[in-house]
Amino acid sequence: MSARTLFVTASLLACAAPAGAQTWRTVEASRQTHDTAAISARIEYAAGKLDLKSATGPALYHAALRYDADQTEPVVQFDNANRALTLGVHLRGAKMMNGEEEHQSGSMTAELSGAVPMDLSLELGAVEGDLQLGGLRLTDLSIRSGAADITARFDKPNREQLRTMNLQVGAAQLKMLDLANAGVSRIVAEVGAGALTLDLGGTLARDVDITATLAVGGLTVNVAENTGVFADERSFVGGFKKDGFSKRADGWYSANYDSATRHVRVHLRAFVGGMTLTRTQN
Repeated sequence: MSARTLFVTASLLACAAPAGAQTWRTVEASRQTHDTAAISARIEYAAGKLDLKSATGPALYHAALRYDADQTEPVVQFDNANRALTLGVHLRGAKMMNGEEEHQSGSMTAELSGAVPMDLSLELGAVEGDLQLGGLRLTDLSIRSGAADITARFDKPNREQLRTMNLQVGAAQLKMLDLANAGVSRIVAEVGAGALTLDLGGTLARDVDITATLAVGGLTVNVAENTGVFADERSFVGGFKKDGFSKRADGWYSANYDSATRHVRVHLRAFVGGMTLTRTQN
């Protein structure tokens, strides 16, 4: 067994099946936390249901995967030298799933340690995802989603300062909730034909800068009513409603911007897409 391949317990659910049927297998994998040195973690998941949360025990990670061995293969690797973890399921070649197989898609449950600083990236295809990111020690976060429906929330404070959050949304729905708990200071977003929600309601630990590029998709930004908002907006068709904003030389300012303790600054570039700003009461 190589140093990159970790302890894996597999129960194979293969059986004689008619031609064209799926061959379901399950894999469980885990590794103990031996120290608190930072790691990079990557989750690559092509299709199925994904649940991710902070681990409650001493494991660096624990993953359970159910996958169709005819069309997909699991990936469980830890590069100890580079402190790099990769988890997920890949499609085999360019083979496509038909409608019935998509309905019977697999699943992945993953737990990551909240004891180590972590640079986390997720590459997601046709995925229905529930990401509970509170309690982790995230230093950077990247989510790239295709035809996905993802809800990510920080129900508990992030235990590190999150320097940058990079979000790429194709024909997907991505909701980032309770971001005041993330401690993030910079968000970079690209939205194609999908929709992105950034919920920054609550008590922000620091100002937040958002750079968003929209094609034909939509961006919703929710902030607390006492948060000052600045928008530098350039759009072909779209933009945002400017009620309650005043124009200055460099952009649009909310009425409470100068008196606010915390600020959200949005740099918006849109072709057809637009931004919706909502407020949460304190």
